[in-house]
Amino acid sequence: MRLVVDYKKCRKAGQCSYLHPELFKADEVGAPVVLIEHPGNELREAAEEAVDLCPNGAIFLIESA
Repeated sequence: MRLVVDYKKCRKAGQCSYLHPELFKADEVGAPVVLIEHPGNELREAAEEAVDLCPNGAIFLIESA
């Protein structure tokens, strides 16, 4: 799976980097930077929660084929 942020939809609320610093950090303007683009099974639950909690729906998990 691949963790992706749609920066056009992102409003820089910071919930992803605050709640899951193992997956995201905020850049100098508050936009999330994905730290682990391909989280393994041990981070799957955290990645799914980040997707669910994003207020603008700007975070996606893309399943690999």
